[in-house]
Amino acid sequence: MKKRVTNRTEPNWTALEHFLREGIASTEYGDPREELGRAPDAEDREVARELVRAAATFDIEEIGTESLHPEAVRHPSVRPLPEGAADPSFLGRLSATGTGDMSVDQIDDVPTILAVLRAGSRKQRRAALERLGERLRERRGVPNEALRAATQTITELRDVELGHELARLRAELPGAPGRKARSEDERWKRLAAETKEAVRSFWDGLLDVEPIHVLPGDQRALLLMRTPELPAMVLHHINAIIEGSDGCVPRESRVGLLASLRYATDRRLVPALVAVIESARGELLAEAARVLGGIDDPRAHPALVERFERSIVSEERVALAGALGLHGDCRGLPEVRSLLQQEQPSSILHALEAMESLGSSENSELVVRFLDHSDIGIAVQAVRTLARISDGRVLDELGERYNTTSVPALRAAIEDALSAIAARMELRGEEVAEIDWSEVGNKPAPRKKGARDSLPAIVLGWRDYFMGRLWLLLGRINWAVARFESAARRRAGWVVPLIGIGMAFARGEQYALALPAFRRAIELDRPRIERNPILVRAMAKSFLHRAEQVEREGRDDIARGLVGEVLTLDLRRAPGTVRFELKRKHDVLGKPEHDDVHSAA
Repeated sequence: MKKRVTNRTEPNWTALEHFLREGIASTEYGDPREELGRAPDAEDREVARELVRAAATFDIEEIGTESLHPEAVRHPSVRPLPEGAADPSFLGRLSATGTGDMSVDQIDDVPTILAVLRAGSRKQRRAALERLGERLRERRGVPNEALRAATQTITELRDVELGHELARLRAELPGAPGRKARSEDERWKRLAAETKEAVRSFWDGLLDVEPIHVLPGDQRALLLMRTPELPAMVLHHINAIIEGSDGCVPRESRVGLLASLRYATDRRLVPALVAVIESARGELLAEAARVLGGIDDPRAHPALVERFERSIVSEERVALAGALGLHGDCRGLPEVRSLLQQEQPSSILHALEAMESLGSSENSELVVRFLDHSDIGIAVQAVRTLARISDGRVLDELGERYNTTSVPALRAAIEDALSAIAARMELRGEEVAEIDWSEVGNKPAPRKKGARDSLPAIVLGWRDYFMGRLWLLLGRINWAVARFESAARRRAGWVVPLIGIGMAFARGEQYALALPAFRRAIELDRPRIERNPILVRAMAKSFLHRAEQVEREGRDDIARGLVGEVLTLDLRRAPGTVRFELKRKHDVLGKPEHDDVHSAA
């Protein structure tokens, strides 16, 4: 295409801005054809295009962004990546598939697979879980001790990034874990079938609300955790919402849906995500990039690179950099490091998340600085980032924080990080870090002890408690709660009746009444709640659903406080979908109100 040369002077930007707002017809500002150096009989379409090009050129010159060669944007292979030291160790060269000289699907040793499952990247962990399932099905040449360790790991693993793969593999286990997983699988199938019918009604005009958006948060997370198994109709509906072609879902609901799809792996989502990457801005683009980064598809990386090279918004570039890091492209690492060094409150959390996929041992010292941050969410994210970086030099720092912190969530994250770092050191051939748990965390807060209860108080307390259980069986919740309260008054510091009150209200979906009982129980005996999967699930869901209720009433500050309160506890034994939704809700409610500026863009 020949370049048109004119001898005209630079156009008047005030006039061009007026033409952009009002149209290209001649006005008192003049004729846009004359300003642009076009012929008087030039077609309106060509004039409009030239006007947009001129405006874009002016904007770029004002911002000072250097222009990029178009081939370097379209084809990442012709543009050299930033220089960086590649990890030459076994884990650094280990590929998720059989495309390299080492791949996860070629490993037969079960302990090695388990180490990769604890310390590898997201793609490596997914491949390791699939390979572990194959070894469990084969059982040939696998020692019984290794089989028991693998089964226990699958049962206890609480990695929300592997929710889909874990659900499928747990359903194949024998005994009680397998039965529980199969029961959850049936629940998911019922939810998927109900959603399919609701989607059909929505597109037939029989529903006036989008069916996925109105689901409770934990059910929405459960549904979207297994997107590869969703019916085609539901996937088409999700893609329509992502692209904004459904016709009625507002922008904030699209952002929420993309956030719920954070760990989706379904390639059927790629075209819609690429469309958002190419055209959207702000938070919508950032969430789409985080989803696309985790999908192993050849279309993902070029789309992320192209948008990264032409984006100028910090929020977008951090999300794109982290997504590129999941594809092994670390071109965004210098910018993420710079943001962490500046310690801007609005960017710390997302920069630490991006550093999970971009960071190496060279960045661990920078991340360690945030372990003592006043925001517990940022401190916990720093621990998770260190777990992915897995630099053995931070073991002492993490052990010290474990002993000094009083926040259960931070202690739980440090436990997982110490195990991940030890596994990575083993895979790198370094001296295995044997964690002495008698030294790490050997200073628990002493439990409060009051005077011993008298024998009559103990007997009467148990009598009231069993009477309360009886009234629960008969469906008389108020009478049961009265008995539980009587039992709690008879014995100071007895947590069992308070748990009974909380569980009774939680099962009756009276979450506002369940919260005081759970809070009193946590104050008396927090470890008992955190270590019991049934109790911690009911407690976490009560906080989540109550936060959703007050959020619908417009009281975002109260909802933010509820979610932040429960996230300080050790929720590792709560369902992954509940933990994921609590984290997502915390991120959404924690955003300043002025972020809504992007909605108008």
